[in-house]
Amino acid sequence: MLRLADHTPAWALLRATNAPAILAIFSSVFQADNRQVAGSDLALSVEALLTDIREQTELELPKSAVAYINDWVKAGYLIRRSPQSAREEFYELSTDAHQALDYVQQLTNPQRSVTKSRLSTLITGLEDLAAETDEDETNAIRRLEAQRDAIQRKIDQIRVGGVATISDEEAVEKAREILSLVSDLPTDFSRVREEIEEVDRHLRESIVEETLHAGDVLDNVFRGVDLITQSEAGKAFSGFYEVFLDPEQSKQLDATVDTVLSREFVHKLSPLERAELGQFVDTLDVSSGQVHDSMTTLSRSLRRFVQSREAESQQALIKSINAAQQLALQLAQEDIGTQSSVGVELELTTMQPTSLSSWKLHDPMEYKVERGMEINEQGTIDMEAMRRRIRENEIDWAELRGAVDEVVGREGVASISDVLGAHPATQGLASVVGLIKLARTHGKRRDGTEWLHWQRADGTRWRARYERYEFDSKIGA
Repeated sequence: MLRLADHTPAWALLRATNAPAILAIFSSVFQADNRQVAGSDLALSVEALLTDIREQTELELPKSAVAYINDWVKAGYLIRRSPQSAREEFYELSTDAHQALDYVQQLTNPQRSVTKSRLSTLITGLEDLAAETDEDETNAIRRLEAQRDAIQRKIDQIRVGGVATISDEEAVEKAREILSLVSDLPTDFSRVREEIEEVDRHLRESIVEETLHAGDVLDNVFRGVDLITQSEAGKAFSGFYEVFLDPEQSKQLDATVDTVLSREFVHKLSPLERAELGQFVDTLDVSSGQVHDSMTTLSRSLRRFVQSREAESQQALIKSINAAQQLALQLAQEDIGTQSSVGVELELTTMQPTSLSSWKLHDPMEYKVERGMEINEQGTIDMEAMRRRIRENEIDWAELRGAVDEVVGREGVASISDVLGAHPATQGLASVVGLIKLARTHGKRRDGTEWLHWQRADGTRWRARYERYEFDSKIGA
């Protein structure tokens, strides 16, 4: 337990001085539909939340949002990724951060430890386990016949007395039992992803260090065997992913969720519980897709690592380092003077070491090539094309001022979120930044924060929490 307390990020997070603030930020930013967050968006959201927390609590939070984000990555609370096709880094919660959030969630919303629904789930699971591990044909036939008879009795009862449904209280209990399982999914997916990445690291180390099974690893890679997919973690996830992607299963799951949401008992669930139930399939789709993409990328990277001969270069480097360390150890064990010959010839590189004092700053002007000025013929200007280019590179202040005045004229007062709701950000993040600047210049600061929503050019939707400002008068063109 002492070792866990010293080396487990989840434990360290829970006992951190600012744990309430950190966990509140994580739960607010990394929600069901926002598991991966771009670095710029994360910094904006964290900065706004830090301002909110400083105003409402006495916690000491002296650092900037970027500094805290870097600290959380080093502590193992956040995972920073740099996808090849992306222009910026993305952040997501680590498995330990998910576990810490799950623990706090259990404290704030404790589940009843003993329920009829939970007991039924346990009994059904045990019965299925016993049946699926029983090789006796007689027992299997007897169980199927019993199930058939039970189904027939239910059909007869329905024909006589109609369908008997469970009470709303029991339905709510079952729904919350399902949501309890759903809440474990982010942690499970994060753990699977880390296990797959650990398999990749182990395979690469075995290749580079030429351990006992390195030859087998190389042979399998050259023969086209996907070692990551064939690992224990890979097989477990692949089995789940195949079932989830099955068209019939997926269609039936969507229909079942829609049917459940149409029942009357759903109104007895909280708005958050209804939202989680409605986003259940999307959560599965996004989370499993991220794990599948990671597994595919690692498999391709491992194959390139072997086939590009990079593995051989790494092996040669490791051998040279080990040989140098062995020679150094031998010399250390012998009493040899600093001027004694050691019997080793050292081939110097072509680079000559120089003192730092001899270095000079590079001045680009010294290497500038002067050319004669070229005079181009005068042409015509396409004003529409010029406006488009200016709009792409500058914030359209006239449009933003007009949007603010329109909403204020209609409503009397408007926040940044109100303006964006009536006039979506046509320039994406640039429009949001422009409205923030106008609010800080012409608006008034109010208590609390609000969510700002916008859509990028590629169609993806984004949001960020920012301080609440209100315009109470028109700002003019």
